[in-house]
Amino acid sequence: MKRKLQLSGILIILLVVFVIGLKGTFDGYYGFYYENKNYEKPLLYKISENIAQSKPVNIFTSYTGFDTGYGFYAPNVASDFVMSFELKDKNGNILEQKTMPYFKNKESRVRYTTVFNMFLDKMSDKNIYDQKYYQYLDIIIRQIAAHVIRENPNAFSVTTKLYLYDYPTITGFKKGKTNENLILIDEFK
Repeated sequence: MKRKLQLSGILIILLVVFVIGLKGTFDGYYGFYYENKNYEKPLLYKISENIAQSKPVNIFTSYTGFDTGYGFYAPNVASDFVMSFELKDKNGNILEQKTMPYFKNKESRVRYTTVFNMFLDKMSDKNIYDQKYYQYLDIIIRQIAAHVIRENPNAFSVTTKLYLYDYPTITGFKKGKTNENLILIDEFK
């Protein structure tokens, strides 16, 4: 009897985790693709939402942290990179400065920002990876810069800079340092 009770408790917890994960997936998908639109929720979405919002499950997930999503338990949150582009005309006058190319779709913007995770490798010991891998990372940056320069027909050249955010430490924050710095990682002309 005791063993069946333990097994039932484990199965209920796994079911709750599955339902919360399913609801989170639906929330993420519909929140991203249908942000400002009306839509009919699928039956599975409605069921997972009703279970997640029921009082016992809601209290349990709030107190245990299951409702915070998997990111809460992530061991290594990625660093933030910024890429800046300075477009100049034939005379060297600055036409435009921007931090992101123009994208037609929301998905393109998300894919663009996820490519930055690869640039952490540019900061690692140069002996870890094959030299061709570092050349590959440089080619990616140059291709993005080529896309940016095509967006402005008056541009003659582009300077691309890759920065890493340097957030203030907790000690620095307590002393009033609240602004982040940008550390230059690489520059391409």
